[in-house]
Amino acid sequence: MIDLHCHLLPGVDDGSPDLNESIAMSRQLLSLGFTDVCCTPHMPWSTVVRTEEEISAVREKLSESLVKEDLPLSLHSGAEHWVTEVMERLSKGTLLVYPAKTTFLMEFGLDGFPPNLDELLFRIQLKGMRPVLAHVERYPEVRKDVSIIGKLKERGCFILVNLPSLVGGWDRRALKTARNVVRQGLADAATTDMHSVHDAPLVRDGLEELKGLVGKKGFDTLMRINPANIAGLCDGSEEN
Repeated sequence: MIDLHCHLLPGVDDGSPDLNESIAMSRQLLSLGFTDVCCTPHMPWSTVVRTEEEISAVREKLSESLVKEDLPLSLHSGAEHWVTEVMERLSKGTLLVYPAKTTFLMEFGLDGFPPNLDELLFRIQLKGMRPVLAHVERYPEVRKDVSIIGKLKERGCFILVNLPSLVGGWDRRALKTARNVVRQGLADAATTDMHSVHDAPLVRDGLEELKGLVGKKGFDTLMRINPANIAGLCDGSEEN
């Protein structure tokens, strides 16, 4: 399985605080069946803005530590971009993208979509990029009517739900919304959004819930095939 959204890198945001925690999280991810993780720290985190080079260095150090620990978890590029940062980064070409180079993770605030969303999505399309929207079950517009996701997908967006949300790991509204998004076939992938080793039980339960909602074939699509295509971790022979 492939995780498109995980706060695995040590000491860069509100995820893993240190290398030991990152190693413990990696053990849990492997035990759950993950082989690949796109490391997506918040961009920015609080008032700290780290460069792509800084984040890459942390990821490489963690990868080296996993090899020493005999933990075969492959780490890949990415970042969880706050929506207000995207326009400037798009114009400067400084988005921290997935390996595909044309996709990147983006999140909105809990107060909902920004007023300039249409313009932003239009500019993203003009640049030949595609946004991957984190945990859509948290946003008021989606909670009110999941059909709005269809309009986002028409503008090129990929849609993610968090596995813990499927079992109440955020709140009851998120649980109901996440399940509806999955049932209606609107999700492109499900992610861990892990911040610590303590999130592993919710991820495990979320995986089981997902299997029950979509069956074996749907599960493979959401956890392996689609994530591979979105992140650029395959040869593109399977269509998303």
